[in-house]
Amino acid sequence: MDSVARLKFVRRVDAFTYLFVEEGHPHGYPSYRRMDLDIWCRRLPDFGWVVCDAAGTVSSRPFDDAGQGERPPAGVWVSRKGDRSSEWQPNPQLPQHESVQWCSETPLV
Repeated sequence: MDSVARLKFVRRVDAFTYLFVEEGHPHGYPSYRRMDLDIWCRRLPDFGWVVCDAAGTVSSRPFDDAGQGERPPAGVWVSRKGDRSSEWQPNPQLPQHESVQWCSETPLV
């Protein structure tokens, strides 16, 4: 049985979890749809990896490097919702046998 690649974000301040499941390959790269909303983690042409809505409005992206690779970069991500910003980082406790990337959120100071 083939496993479906997943991307999981966990907010550090309250452990709220967002789970994304791989769904398609627009622009030739994997795209991950959030399980509860039409929100995507995908690589946009000439822009790099982002979290965006179906219309392409960006709400989060990698901080240091836009990520031009095959998968979302594991470095720091930042997000913005209204007047709030958050920092996302990978969770180093990820078991090596799972096809899941964990990220944690901390508010920007």
